[in-house]
Amino acid sequence: MSQVAIKKVNGAGQAALPIFDEIAKRLELVQQRAFDLFEKRGGELGHDQEDWLKAERELFGWPAAELAEKDGTYEMQITLAGFEAKDVEVTAAPTQVIVHAATQEEKKTQKGTVLWTELGSNEVYRRFQVPKLINVDKVTAKLENGMLRISAPEALEATTIAKPREIKTAAA
Repeated sequence: MSQVAIKKVNGAGQAALPIFDEIAKRLELVQQRAFDLFEKRGGELGHDQEDWLKAERELFGWPAAELAEKDGTYEMQITLAGFEAKDVEVTAAPTQVIVHAATQEEKKTQKGTVLWTELGSNEVYRRFQVPKLINVDKVTAKLENGMLRISAPEALEATTIAKPREIKTAAA
């Protein structure tokens, strides 16, 4: 099982992280793409949520995921087939966990003619909003057989919320 790097931040340091700037930029692109879908349909009303979700999937990548709570710990699972632990970054803040995975496929010269390909860069973001504060110092993440598993214990009190810290992701 591969350990995945986790950036841990307290509430005050959250705004300064580059991942939040990147997500804000991407949300602007999602907004524009959703509007483009609306216009392409001739401005037909009543499909705004469908347009937004389609735009999010196109621009963020949207791997299957699950968030569960068990014995005071939030457990998240995300399918990340084709990614290695070094490709994955997890950011843990007191109220959320953000996963960013990115990889670049090297194009290999092959004999024959390629008729089409979906190989290339692959990048996904996934954000989990948790109902209660978490103890960012105790968040762990492991990648095994294309499944990222994150464990985030609830904070027992405000003093258990930690300062920024990076955590490594374990590989299988």
